Amino acid sequence: MNFKIHFGPSSFFVFLNTNPDELTEFVKEYSNTRLVIVTILFLMPLLKLKSIVNCVFDFGSKYQLKRKKILKTGIIAILFLTVFKFSLIVVHNLPYLICRSLILNYKDTQYIDDFNAKIDANSVLFQNINSSLNSTFIVVIGESVTSAHMQLYGYYRETTPFFYNNRDSLSIYKDVISPNTSTFHSLSKALTLGNYEDPKKVLALPITTLFNKSGFKTFWISNHSPAFNPGSNLARVANQAQSIFFNSKEAVMNNLKHDGELLYKIDEALKDKAPNKIIFLHLIGAHFSYENRYPNEFNVFKDKPQTQFNSEMAHQKINTYDNAVKYSDFILDSVLDKIKRESTINKYLLYFSDHGEEVFQDDNFYGHLEDRPTKNTFKIPFVMWYGNQFAYPNDYVFDENRKYMTDDLWHSIAHISGLKNLFVDSTRSVFSNNFIKRKRIILESKDYETLFK
Repeated sequence: MNFKIHFGPSSFFVFLNTNPDELTEFVKEYSNTRLVIVTILFLMPLLKLKSIVNCVFDFGSKYQLKRKKILKTGIIAILFLTVFKFSLIVVHNLPYLICRSLILNYKDTQYIDDFNAKIDANSVLFQNINSSLNSTFIVVIGESVTSAHMQLYGYYRETTPFFYNNRDSLSIYKDVISPNTSTFHSLSKALTLGNYEDPKKVLALPITTLFNKSGFKTFWISNHSPAFNPGSNLARVANQAQSIFFNSKEAVMNNLKHDGELLYKIDEALKDKAPNKIIFLHLIGAHFSYENRYPNEFNVFKDKPQTQFNSEMAHQKINTYDNAVKYSDFILDSVLDKIKRESTINKYLLYFSDHGEEVFQDDNFYGHLEDRPTKNTFKIPFVMWYGNQFAYPNDYVFDENRKYMTDDLWHSIAHISGLKNLFVDSTRSVFSNNFIKRKRIILESKDYETLFK
């Protein structure tokens, strides 16, 4: 394994819920042939593990005694893995971690299914207080972009010239972090009711469902391939949208995708006749492999970058990453120009990244693994643009230095969009003067402010 990284359960949650492109690139960037062979040998006996887990939970209702042998084998295997874990014979035990990830994933899914069913069964009032206005909102979700590499946030290179030149018309939040360092974990919280204080509600009332119930037409436009698991967290958020597009380019080698390929889908969504619409645009942004994220004309950074880690790999990764960030800035400017030309009165564009990225700045490493966290893997951009006649909430306030974590983004988007219901809490909205500051807890129990002093 490059960089000698050990994976915890969070990493295997990601593997269970990722898509083919990301998994391929992960293997390419971080592994070697020996590790792949060993991993396959570990996984072969566990191919039926999910069935065994289901058998443990549902035995007596779904499964008959004819499966007793499978159940017995599964229980023995789990007992062995438990011994491995608590005896510390193998501290980073691959089968144990996979078992634990599957079991936790199963439990969480069951809870959320029940919660969402209760919402659908009860007549909960969903209100759009600006229903008399035509509204067009665009939420752009960046990928693996840390604010530490953005000119807009003080980076020494001109990586965001378009945003920088338009900074006077933007609301730029300077101290925003993601709750996790993976797309799966961070967006599962950001786009649902789940947060640190109430993690069980991850996937409860997805943001797409919220807007559907509030009278909006919802669009999900993604430059990612669909996940392996159609029941994965992010898939369950995206699939609630009324119009869905995933850029599944099966013929493309090395996952060579550029976000410019999505611009025509934005045009189509903006032309839709729905009076109220919200467009979620999920970019591939600066996700590794960085060199695949931009066309040749954006290959502009080729000199020696500023870094304390003076290796050829460090220089190459920093340059290609900065090129990817620069191309994302171009895409954002293009999308912003499109919504500016819209005749809709009530409109905004929000840009944030799912999580950050470490690229040989604070650590001799590149990527965004929670098993090797740095400040840059959590630091993200958070930028708003509003139309001249935007209908701000009565309690709106802009505090550029407000400390905020995006596990409460669901509340912020609902609040700024004029939505009201039993679940929207303005004390959790970054846009409200009712906002209550709270500790930003990451990595299950670590205080961000004290961890990265």
